[in-house]
Amino acid sequence: MGKTTISNMFRDLGVKVWCADNEVNELYKINGAATKILSNEFPSVVTNTGVSKKKLRNLIHKDNAILKKIERIVHPLLEHSKVDFIKSNRDSPLIVFDIPLLFEKQQETNFDAVLVVTASELTQKKRVLSRKNIKEQDFQLIKRNQMNEQEKIKRADFLINTDKSLQETKEDVLKIYKKITGLLI
Repeated sequence: MGKTTISNMFRDLGVKVWCADNEVNELYKINGAATKILSNEFPSVVTNTGVSKKKLRNLIHKDNAILKKIERIVHPLLEHSKVDFIKSNRDSPLIVFDIPLLFEKQQETNFDAVLVVTASELTQKKRVLSRKNIKEQDFQLIKRNQMNEQEKIKRADFLINTDKSLQETKEDVLKIYKKITGLLI
């Protein structure tokens, strides 16, 4: 979709951003909190560098119920990280949370506003498949676990379509930033 690009554009404006994917990467490092727990549940996914996302995906492809077990381990750890982030940035006029599956996990009510980053199905597929170690079946798994795009758009307070040029996307981010910070003054 371009969530990371949008998050970085907000960072460039001086906004503090909490990114769920980055936090998961920290949790999955060799001494990460999730690694310790996952090594007991699914020892085959732990390597000498931490949890292998590729091995996790392979397990989930075989049994989608494993995803729920992983979420029960990881989501409370992520929630703790979010709370710490909020506390450490309570004086900031605006903070941004980059959270995949926000609607799917019914988290949207925890925020003052929701920005949905969207792109065409073709763009999404091309971006996902260009990532390291991602295959067509991984893309299908991602799509299977996501809410319908039109439903997300209906629920959004703000929308950015990243099928545009980077410059146009930056302008969209700046408009939203100005609108939100203008309301805070």
